[in-house]
Amino acid sequence: MPKPSRRVIGKPSALTFNDLHGKGIILSNNNRQATRTSGFGDAIVFSSRTIRTYEKVFLKHRQKQVDWIGSLRVGFCMHDPKTQFTQDTLPSLAFKHLTDKAGYWLRACSDELLRTASIIYVYYSFDGQIYVGGYGQTAPAQAVLTINEHCGSYFLFCEVYGKTDQIEIIDENTLPDQTLVNEGLSLLIHGNVIDSVKTKLTTNTYLSQLQYFNYLFPLNPPHTLTFLPTTKHNVIFTNNNRIVCVNNLRIKSSYVFINTPMKVGDVLICKVLDCDANISSIILFGLTTYNPTSLQNQNLPEDTTTLVQQYSIGKWFLDNDININISMYDELAFWFDANCQIYLSINNRLPIKLKSHISSSDINNLILYPFFDLYGQITSLYLYNFSTLTKMNFNTPSNARTLCLICCENLADTQLLPCQCILCNQCANVIKRPSLLSDCPFDRKHITQIQPLV
Repeated sequence: MPKPSRRVIGKPSALTFNDLHGKGIILSNNNRQATRTSGFGDAIVFSSRTIRTYEKVFLKHRQKQVDWIGSLRVGFCMHDPKTQFTQDTLPSLAFKHLTDKAGYWLRACSDELLRTASIIYVYYSFDGQIYVGGYGQTAPAQAVLTINEHCGSYFLFCEVYGKTDQIEIIDENTLPDQTLVNEGLSLLIHGNVIDSVKTKLTTNTYLSQLQYFNYLFPLNPPHTLTFLPTTKHNVIFTNNNRIVCVNNLRIKSSYVFINTPMKVGDVLICKVLDCDANISSIILFGLTTYNPTSLQNQNLPEDTTTLVQQYSIGKWFLDNDININISMYDELAFWFDANCQIYLSINNRLPIKLKSHISSSDINNLILYPFFDLYGQITSLYLYNFSTLTKMNFNTPSNARTLCLICCENLADTQLLPCQCILCNQCANVIKRPSLLSDCPFDRKHITQIQPLV
């Protein structure tokens, strides 16, 4: 299939809040600002149009200094709100009344995020992950929820809840300058990928360390893997050829080889240092029997398709259709097994089978050199090392923690009765304060008992 261009996707129409909203909301500033006027409820808002995949919605929020629990809740819905509700039939509260219905996904923003970022952003990926992050923060956006029904595009869905009494949609072009902006916006500030990456590494030394795959290596492992510089490429190398960056985002192809071959059981570990979220596929990963050292002084073609045709004397196995969401600082593991199947694990999650399949009856004796083509989202890679498949210990869904939907920081380990809503013990202790009403923050039912969740 043809590769996607790095051309920026066409700009959508201006984003505002929908005329259909909760009774407790007043819209102003050309429907870009939503203010809750009273109480906890009747503060649901939607976007005026659908949000595209990877389109970031920037929200400026205002927090009231009150002794309340809970704050802004953000997410997406698959239904046009005007076809589902009138202002009289729109539920007072989103949780339970809407989120229990098909097609509505909502998650509370953490207090820590709202304390440290006056502007947040939210978007969803091709694989249905909803991400929330703080504008200008060095930490990447976090996946907070998964959309399990795919319809192509979704409406923004928010609840101006608790300590948050106002939100405003901010146009990306009017965002204040930041010294360091994550999720690909760094390109707008620094001008090119390599300057952005160097600034990040200088400012945040932890970026060169692994977080998800750190258990695979000792504290100071030898770094024997490097990228192999070749001529006429749209790439720049730094950090002793262990980091590669795309040089010109307008050029489709930026392929690069690794200096050491892989064998069955080897796991190649690398880390994403920069992204261009306007592209769908994340990367091309391939293996070849052709020794790339012999290509260093060759007049190489600009794209991998022509490269494979020109050097067809070798065997080439590549997957150029990896449509999986990748975020800044994600860690990637690639390997192949004795059945000739190539796999990818992102952040130590359960592996994904890639479409590419090594067609060989003698897989154990093949010398295969890995290579990448950075034509997709990933615009900079940090090459770490080889590990072995026997050491891998993937995180499984059964290990996933259920977070408190109020603070989004602690484990939900406490139950309210009789409604049986769950939250963390810390938020439950706030409810016990005499100054607060003893009503459930989710469904407003009277609480008669608070007990640990068994």
